[in-house]
This record gives sequence, C-alpha cells and structure tokens, in this order.
Amino acid sequence: MSGHIHTPGDGRGRRRVLVDGREVKRVVYANTVTGEVRHYEDPIRIVGDEPVTHSMRGHVDVEFVNG
Repeated sequence: MSGHIHTPGDGRGRRRVLVDGREVKRVVYANTVTGEVRHYEDPIRIVGDEPVTHSMRGHVDVEFVNG
C-alpha cells in the first residue's frame, strides 16, 4: 500500500485525519493524494450487516499520534 493511503489496519499506528483543517473521527480510509476520506457515522449505525460509511472530499492531512 502506498504512503498516501491510510487505513486502520495498515500497521502504521494511530493518526489524526483532517479534511480542510477539521478533524474527522472514525476514519476507515484516507487518501492524501485524491483528497478522499471515508468514515463511520458517530454513533455507528448498522444497516443490514454493514456499518454505514460516508465519503468526504477536500484537502486531507494525516498526522501521526504518539501513544
């Protein structure tokens, strides 16, 4: 996987994801090149057997968090 794609299971640790300067919680996919972010609703809502996700676009920054 390329360094500009971030997912919870990619093994690179905890991160903060910002879209146009605003933090987005519960992110399941972030791409800093295309500016796409997918995230779960808060609180998480299940439809069928799958959690509902939403997509956002904008300037995406990813900050690594210690701890």
